[in-house]
Amino acid sequence: MRLAEVWSEVIPYLHTEADVEHKVINPLLTELGYRSNDFTVQFKFDQFRLDFLIQGNQLPRLAYLIIEAKAPRHNLNEDIWQIRRYVRHVKAPFGLLTNGKQFQVFCEWNNRIIKVFDLDQKGLIDNFDQVRKVIGKEASLRYIASLTQVQMPIVPDPIYLTPTEKKAMIITVFNNKGGVGKTTTTINLAAALSKLGKRVLLIDIDAQANLTTGLGIDPLVDIEQQGKKDIVDLLTDRDVKLPDTITRKRWGDVVLDIVPSHIRLSDMEATLTQAVDGDRVLIRKLKNYKQNYDFILIDPPPSFSKVNTIALMAASHILIPTQLAAYPVRALEYVLTRTLGISKDRDEPLKMLGVAVSMYDKSATSGNREMVEKIHQKLQATGELIPLFPESTWIPQFKVVALNPDRGYPLCHADTDKDLPTGDKIKAADAFECYLRLAKHLLKISEEERATV
Repeated sequence: MRLAEVWSEVIPYLHTEADVEHKVINPLLTELGYRSNDFTVQFKFDQFRLDFLIQGNQLPRLAYLIIEAKAPRHNLNEDIWQIRRYVRHVKAPFGLLTNGKQFQVFCEWNNRIIKVFDLDQKGLIDNFDQVRKVIGKEASLRYIASLTQVQMPIVPDPIYLTPTEKKAMIITVFNNKGGVGKTTTTINLAAALSKLGKRVLLIDIDAQANLTTGLGIDPLVDIEQQGKKDIVDLLTDRDVKLPDTITRKRWGDVVLDIVPSHIRLSDMEATLTQAVDGDRVLIRKLKNYKQNYDFILIDPPPSFSKVNTIALMAASHILIPTQLAAYPVRALEYVLTRTLGISKDRDEPLKMLGVAVSMYDKSATSGNREMVEKIHQKLQATGELIPLFPESTWIPQFKVVALNPDRGYPLCHADTDKDLPTGDKIKAADAFECYLRLAKHLLKISEEERATV
């Protein structure tokens, strides 16, 4: 195949985004059957500048394929949100995101943006016939010709190269201080992990049900009135199994399983306290299903209640969200004391993933330095190796982030909200990039931990 020969010669000389455009994308388009008059380079469309727009040089409404190029060392997972936004805004059925070494193809299908290819160079060459049937010249002509018939392009079965782990890391996102972004962190960290190809389960064990409503689920209308089970049933009814309580939600390529909560959980303190070995009820219910997920995130209440203990006993790891402000940092001492105390009552000690910063105000330079120093002092005082996550993962203090749980979707889905101003959509995308970096940092910790087992 000629493409394999061309790419084998240029790979050592790929350094910039321009190299990817000229040495990888142009030969790829030729092999797909396109000629120079079939596409436009650096096409300006509204507020966007598209690297390549196929069939869009005369009429953008006939766009078939958008291509976004990145530098070879760039991690494509950081820019999935961008290609999704382009595809949705330009109304093209397909989008290709590539750094010359990886190729991710996305398709708009039933108002969702789904990933249909995730290939390295060898994978693309080996599966080229299938790729050409989807984004090649002949496919684009068939699509353009069928627009008046309201037909959609054929979507192939997904091709993924990313392996999945066999056993979930169970993380309780814990802080007894309210207002530090605990639930917002849980929702968007879960969405970021899902975008990175991980299977995620969320468990809302807070009677306020903020995580549940933050994901667009009404505990009364969507659960109780539909005769479905929730966290109360899971904790108090021995015959209710985990799958009986799960509600699945999808936003484009983000898929999350959720165990919703209900306000009646607040009346169950005595029932849970009197139950035999009640502290371990949740971990027992999770035991047979950990292989179904890569990550299980538990969102407990900001208190030291019985359900809080249950959440900590069920976890294999703890993630502590905090804010660089006096009261949250002061509360960190109590969080650490509580967590380490629970750890001593377990068969296996709780592993502390570290402290994640939310509501980060970059402008408060001196105050931030002071708070960071105090956090390090408190972490060192425990005698444990508990890290403060790197600054690149700190979540900015944007209003759109603070109000995110009120909107019923993760931040990555904000670009589809017609009621959200453009400025807020941009800030939502910027904030979600930070959640992606937080997720990747977590994946790195997970991989390092598995390597030592």
